[in-house]
Amino acid sequence: MSDPEYKIPNDDIVSPTDIHPGADLTKANLSEAYLYNADLSEANLNQGDLSGAYLSDVNLSGAELLHADLPGANLRSADLPGANLRSADLSGADLRNVNLSGADLRNVNLSGADLRSADLSGADLFHANLSGADLFHANLSDADPVGANLSEANLHKGDLSSADLFDADLSGAEPVGADLSETNLCKADLSDANLSYADLLRSNLSSADLSGANLKHADLSGANLKHADLSAAVLTEVTLTGVALSRQTEIDPPRDTIEESQDNDISEQRIEDLIARANSELQAAYSTNGLLSRGRKARARLRRARRKEIYADEGWRSRSWLLSRLSSIFTGYGINLRPVIGWMLALYFLSAGVYWYAGEMAWDRSLYYSIVTFTTAPPETPPNYITSIVAGIETFAGTAAIIFLGYVLGSRERI
Repeated sequence: MSDPEYKIPNDDIVSPTDIHPGADLTKANLSEAYLYNADLSEANLNQGDLSGAYLSDVNLSGAELLHADLPGANLRSADLPGANLRSADLSGADLRNVNLSGADLRNVNLSGADLRSADLSGADLFHANLSGADLFHANLSDADPVGANLSEANLHKGDLSSADLFDADLSGAEPVGADLSETNLCKADLSDANLSYADLLRSNLSSADLSGANLKHADLSGANLKHADLSAAVLTEVTLTGVALSRQTEIDPPRDTIEESQDNDISEQRIEDLIARANSELQAAYSTNGLLSRGRKARARLRRARRKEIYADEGWRSRSWLLSRLSSIFTGYGINLRPVIGWMLALYFLSAGVYWYAGEMAWDRSLYYSIVTFTTAPPETPPNYITSIVAGIETFAGTAAIIFLGYVLGSRERI
């Protein structure tokens, strides 16, 4: 395009001949200007007004746009590598396919901007405002958006690998299928974010807020989740291999969120399978991090989900369902001490009550008689027929309960 074809309708001082590399256009009024394919590399546009300007395919590499106004400007496929856009206003701008690699975008306003397929690799986005921006397939690898506001932003399939998002706000954002591998998300706000199918491999999510986040099919292998908040997060088919957890990491049992996030036409068997898989991932993660108590609870939830899955598929007559149910009642799935101890105490006191009432023993004598019968055999012949039957049952059941107790004590440490 030749110079005369440029259109600058709102500044009588600036003419088309002033549009060239290295031009000094400080505080120029280029609003609504038509500068398609112009070469303004290394130009000085500090505090310039380019609102609504047509800057498609413009070369602004290395240009100075400090505090410039570009709201609603069309910068589609423009070239701005290394440009200084600090504190500039690009709200609502069309930045599709733009090259902003290595640009200085500190405190820039990109709220509502269209950045689809934009290249922001290595850009400095310190405290930038990208709220509501469309970053579909954008490249932010190695970018530095520390403290940036990405709330409600569309990051679908975006590349944020190795980016520094420390203390960034991504609440309600849509990084579906995004590459966040090895990204620093320490103290980031990802509450209610849609991270389904996202790659969070070896990312740093320590002290991050992931409450209510959708982590369906997300890969968090090797991620740091110490002190992170994942309460009410959806963990459908999430991968937690090798994650780092701490006692301060908050993760709710996954049943409620998985059930609420499923379509109405999904079968009950499938829902229980998803719940079981999520608890299996949690069990392994807790065990690896030495959080055995939480691991046992996850193991119990896993077994319960598998039992419900069998019931939904085969009904109560299934042998597998019956055995699982009995394991739950009598041994707490081999990991929970409460059912075993509860049955032992009930057997002991009920038997002692029978010896006291039917055998006419003194209360202290009935307690002694019951504990000896429970652990070995009756210390003396039972006084009558009823107590003989109870003593026989207590001896047999007591021996079985002690065996169950030993089994639970041994297996619960292998979680």
